[in-house]
Amino acid sequence: MAKKKKDFQYSKIDSFENLEVVQEMALNRKGKDDEISPDISTFLKAEELKGKLCGLYSEKDKSQPSINQMGSVKIDGKNLIINVGENLEIKDDRIAPNT
Repeated sequence: MAKKKKDFQYSKIDSFENLEVVQEMALNRKGKDDEISPDISTFLKAEELKGKLCGLYSEKDKSQPSINQMGSVKIDGKNLIINVGENLEIKDDRIAPNT
């Protein structure tokens, strides 16, 4: 007999509400002698995650490193055409004589 697959749905609202529960638990954490001892680190982490869900923090795109532009380099009186970076045309990838 085949099992039915249930669609898994989890929304930003679900996540936000769960983070609010985590924050409440962090504030009401009990320490020694049953005294309230808030876990501020956990509270702040949940706050940061809530802010990210709301788009308050923008993370830099780490997938594309910055590239410096370099057209050509002179080596032993000859130009090595490199053409690295944005807005450069690739003309040649070999050592070319001075022009």
